[in-house]
Amino acid sequence: MHILASADFSNPLFWSVMVAWIATVTVHEFSHGLVAYLGGDYTIRQRGGLALNPLQYVNLTTSILIPIAMLAMGGIPLPGGATYIRRDLLRSRLWESMAAAAGPASNLIMGALFLLPLHPRFGWAYTAPDDFDHWSNFQMFLATMGVLQWLTALFNLIPCPPLDGFNIIAPMLPDDLRRNARSPQVQGALFIGLFLVFMTVSGITTWMLSRLADILIWLHFDYGTLNFIGRSFDFVLFGHASAS
Repeated sequence: MHILASADFSNPLFWSVMVAWIATVTVHEFSHGLVAYLGGDYTIRQRGGLALNPLQYVNLTTSILIPIAMLAMGGIPLPGGATYIRRDLLRSRLWESMAAAAGPASNLIMGALFLLPLHPRFGWAYTAPDDFDHWSNFQMFLATMGVLQWLTALFNLIPCPPLDGFNIIAPMLPDDLRRNARSPQVQGALFIGLFLVFMTVSGITTWMLSRLADILIWLHFDYGTLNFIGRSFDFVLFGHASAS
């Protein structure tokens, strides 16, 4: 799988994935809002943070600027979102961590739901990857969405502001460190730096994909199905299906 290759905008399946991706971003942000609401931030309902409307979560940086930059660099312009939570209203630091963890948790759950029908136990996925005639669009769609969801979860769990991974551990950090790390200047600089690292250092993405493969093997996916999932991912997003 080659996450840094050029996107194939001519493939209708690519656009199907883009539409589905926006829906999953909405679920991710809704999950943050729901746990925050349960944890004491009741104002989030009035602010629209419990809506399944993707427009509610549009953010200048993650929804517009970063996708444009990724597109300019030849990558996949996947938009993100943002949910504003009143952390001062949450009942405890544990609720703050849980609200932050809810987003990646939703991606892991959605990834599992997308990939579950492809599990060898169900015998549905055709695992002779060179025979394209036996691949259905729906199978390739499920494989691609499953990989994207789990990659998103792994990325979001990196403990770098403003990612969810940092917000999970932030309540346990000293107040001064947490406050400084969440300043707009620091968050912006760290996130841009992390973004550039991911765009230029291919080994990081390869490591994440390897961890995803390890998880699937642990869940008893066989190597033929892993190959099918990887090559579906390449074909749907980049228009080729080289060996994974």
